Amino acid sequence: MSRVVCWIAVPMALVLLAGHARAQERSPDPRVRLREGVKRDDLDAEARRTYDAVVNATTPYGRGLSTPIGMWMHSPNMAEHVLPLYLYLRFGGDSGDAMYFSVRLTELAILVAAREINSQYQWTSHEPTARRVGLEPDIIDAVKYRRSVDALGEKEATIVRFGRELFGSRRVSAATFARAQQLFGTAGVTDLAGLMAFYEFLFLSSNAAFDIQLPPGTTPLLPIP
Repeated sequence: MSRVVCWIAVPMALVLLAGHARAQERSPDPRVRLREGVKRDDLDAEARRTYDAVVNATTPYGRGLSTPIGMWMHSPNMAEHVLPLYLYLRFGGDSGDAMYFSVRLTELAILVAAREINSQYQWTSHEPTARRVGLEPDIIDAVKYRRSVDALGEKEATIVRFGRELFGSRRVSAATFARAQQLFGTAGVTDLAGLMAFYEFLFLSSNAAFDIQLPPGTTPLLPIP
């Protein structure tokens, strides 16, 4: 490429980038701005208390609320009720051990929910986490490609079957529920149902409603037709 062409190409690229930024500013879709999230300084005193209960050194969100869960702060009253439930189901609440599942099985349940509702965002966000906490590749692939779970461990297979029935037929069979109850207890199976259902709520109330997609340059990990 000649030096003249280079000098022309660089300004043109800058013009295109500036035009893209202006197009975003002029977008008729109000969600473009809303997806930037809520800043603490923009909240009133009551809403800041809700924000601070989640964004602090004792939670995984010490640096702020990112998408998609950050969208709930657009309604501080809703966030006040929803965020504590999210922290409990996802991380075990304040005690860190209130959930009836290990981190590994919690991630499995989240992956099952993401697969069954075809949530690319949740799957691509959680598959690397699941691998880091020790969820085996064959289990991940069984969920991802909807393979048989007969060869999996009893707990893992039961979680997958539970989720497939919950989302697939919108009804968990008596046999599957009884097996989950036997393995995890009544409180445990209730938490399992709540965790999976919550991720559908997360998907609909944030990703779908606010049109939250994967960050640019992120490789989708879930095969969706």
